[in-house]
Amino acid sequence: MVSYPKPDPYLERLRTIQAETMGIDARLSALELGYTLDVKTVDEYVEAHIAQRPARYEDFLTKAEIKAIAVNYNEVLNKGIECDTLDYALAATCGIVSGLMDALLVSTPGEGVINEASDNLFDGMVKTFARKMDWRPHEGNENNVRSAIGFLERKFKVGYDQAKSTDIDYVVEHITPKNHHAKSPAHYPDLIGLIASIANQFTETSTFFDSNKGIVFVSDTGKGTKLRGDTISAKVFAGFVNWLGHCMSDVAGSSGSQSRGQGLPLPFTEFFQLCNFGKFPNEKGQWQSLAQVMTQVYEQGYDLRHGVATTVPVVVNDLLVRAVYTVKRHFVDGLGWSECLPKGDSPEMQRMITVGIGSMCLVDLGHAAVTSWGNWVKFFSGLNITAWARFGLQGARELQQIAERDTRNLLAINDNISHEWESLLERSRLLLS
Repeated sequence: MVSYPKPDPYLERLRTIQAETMGIDARLSALELGYTLDVKTVDEYVEAHIAQRPARYEDFLTKAEIKAIAVNYNEVLNKGIECDTLDYALAATCGIVSGLMDALLVSTPGEGVINEASDNLFDGMVKTFARKMDWRPHEGNENNVRSAIGFLERKFKVGYDQAKSTDIDYVVEHITPKNHHAKSPAHYPDLIGLIASIANQFTETSTFFDSNKGIVFVSDTGKGTKLRGDTISAKVFAGFVNWLGHCMSDVAGSSGSQSRGQGLPLPFTEFFQLCNFGKFPNEKGQWQSLAQVMTQVYEQGYDLRHGVATTVPVVVNDLLVRAVYTVKRHFVDGLGWSECLPKGDSPEMQRMITVGIGSMCLVDLGHAAVTSWGNWVKFFSGLNITAWARFGLQGARELQQIAERDTRNLLAINDNISHEWESLLERSRLLLS
């Protein structure tokens, strides 16, 4: 059923006034020309012209008022992001401060105060998890993370944990204890790693990345590691538990490592192992693909622990930008504190965050370039991958804001129209009361 808008009583009365005005105007025009019009003729004339041009509220506005409304709508329609020079300067300063923090306190894997704190955090997490799994260390090993790792390795055995190429008869070459986590999809702490792990456990196989062959499946590697459970769902759950427990045994290195060890790779970085393209010279002048370079970056210690450390300057940058956004709007723009609080959908705040993280990435890029001196492995090891990922996401949000600008401005125009409409209604009530 089609619904029609209710008639506006005020507009109807305005139409009546307009009809009377047109009737009077017609009589005056006829008298000026020496003619006399009867009432019937005038009514027919008015009805004919009212149908052609019905009454509108703008008929009762002055030219100055109409012009002011048009200028206002034009400004709203073309409204951009209202950041001034000080906003951009403050955001860039936040990015530079965060970039210096990254260079001094994070730097490359295994260095810096924040990296040490991150390693200690993961060590504590592994020991806590092992205790919950009934770890009973010998006296003196209560705080020995290697003992906890060894316990978890024994408790959560999997068939895809080959650490050397000799373990799989060289089906895949160049697998070593330093890179086998990166070469095995099931060792990635993400959804792809979970799927690969459960699939390997069900089929008693192992899966590896090979820079020349792509993804390689090795059969008959999971003997002696049967999944528990009598149903498919029970076995899937058992596979998930094994994957989680094995990841915990690897996240802080291995039980046999004498130094920091190789932890788990960063989530969703598997695709680097398939990037068998590009020419990057090594120290011997030999050409390497991007996949080979990124494998060596992982071997240098760029694992999940270092990835967590790189998030600290990024979070600090975001908090700094939000803080200066609030303070500037209160003390410089004179807004109340409740109006200054950062809102997620504020275009101005999002632009400042983009400038801040972009400035941080520039500092990060310069630091990596200067300290690497043409060594591509050192260059990528020095980059803050979290900052660059954040910059990419923020860039996508900027594009979204551009796409939604017209919609946002039209909504603002709608609010203005509603305000003007209410104002006109109030004027008409006063006029006709």
